[in-house]
Amino acid sequence: MRDEWVTILDNRKINQAYWKLSFKSSFLSRSVLPGQFVNVLLEDDSDPFLRRPFSYYRTKNQTIEILYEVLGRGTRLLTLKKKGDRLKVLGPLGKAFTQSAKGKKQILVAGGVGVPPLVFLAEYQRVSHLLIGCGSKGEVLPKSELKNVKAQVGYATEDGSYGKAGFVTLLLHEVIQREKNPKNLFIQTCGPHAMMEAVIKMARKFGIEGEASIDERMACGVGACLGCMVKTHDGYKTSCVEGPVFAFCELED
Repeated sequence: MRDEWVTILDNRKINQAYWKLSFKSSFLSRSVLPGQFVNVLLEDDSDPFLRRPFSYYRTKNQTIEILYEVLGRGTRLLTLKKKGDRLKVLGPLGKAFTQSAKGKKQILVAGGVGVPPLVFLAEYQRVSHLLIGCGSKGEVLPKSELKNVKAQVGYATEDGSYGKAGFVTLLLHEVIQREKNPKNLFIQTCGPHAMMEAVIKMARKFGIEGEASIDERMACGVGACLGCMVKTHDGYKTSCVEGPVFAFCELED
């Protein structure tokens, strides 16, 4: 883990929902795994005071890409950053997704800010399905962003403008129904809490193992502020250090 100043290489909007920012760092890109994240200080002063956590979206030749949505003041300020501007970045942080599903078919279920780490995972290794939930067609990633994905990609949009009409859990249910023995599946999910709760509920119904990346409000990124606690069967754990990835069996119903 290291805290260092980096120089922005590019920061641009790629569709109605996402911006993509890139910078180079030999240390912050070293041995990174899908599910890990960085904590970004936007300005070299006290405004905004808190850092913002962002999942790794892609790393290649020491270049790191972050995919983000504008969800508040911090991310709105980030959109104003240009090539040549600097950010202070702490990382790599957090526990990554499991790389081996022990021969089971990996099904990735993503939505919102949970899309970047699961695209990274589907590029990192071959998985069975990458299922992405969006509000509308305008939030669908450009095909160029998925060209290296080693999975069958499915989309669901809430307004029915692209792919399956409805929530992404409809796609997940279809995949489960096609499997003779659902216990041969392994689900990995990241996205809005309501989406992940529905995914975990469905997995438990069919006896499917898996894990969820739970992105709580991470201020420090090192487990000191205790602002990102996740309730588990073993008590509360920090999302930033003991997570953000937790096995379904660790999480309380």
